[in-house]
Amino acid sequence: MSAKKIKITKFFQEKFKKDLAKNYLFLAFLASIVALISAYISQYIFGFEPCVLCYHQRKPFFVIIIISLFFLLIKKLKKYQKIGAILCALAFLINAGIAFYHSGVELKIFAGPDSCSSSNFDNIDNIEQLRVAMLATKAIRCDEPQFYFLNLTMTNWNFIYCIGLVLFLIFLPRNKSKKT
Repeated sequence: MSAKKIKITKFFQEKFKKDLAKNYLFLAFLASIVALISAYISQYIFGFEPCVLCYHQRKPFFVIIIISLFFLLIKKLKKYQKIGAILCALAFLINAGIAFYHSGVELKIFAGPDSCSSSNFDNIDNIEQLRVAMLATKAIRCDEPQFYFLNLTMTNWNFIYCIGLVLFLIFLPRNKSKKT
């Protein structure tokens, strides 16, 4: 590498280390925006209807957007940005947990919630019970993925995405105090 490239690389490395929490908050904000835009594009442009668990997976992204903006925009909280970054990482971890559960439902390892399947139709004795069960059941089942990319469902990709962001925070380079 040339001396100029090395200087530029060092500058960005030092800048990133200096504002580690701020940068993670900004990354969390952008990652959440990208995830939600992807979800809404798949829903409204490509016509993939989300199930109940898909909607639950979107909620932590909204929480992350709020947390990251809160800690990035309020100047008095600048010294607490590390707490905000940890809260964002926890929200990503929660999202990964929801995605893990949803992946298990898709693979028929776990039973999904009643609102995700036709299990509401078990033990129906009369027309009124059938009507109530039909109204309580969503048309989109959680255990039947609508889309695969590279042999993984959108839920699987969400799990990988969120775990990756949590691991990124855990393994970020830290400023090491120099012992002299």
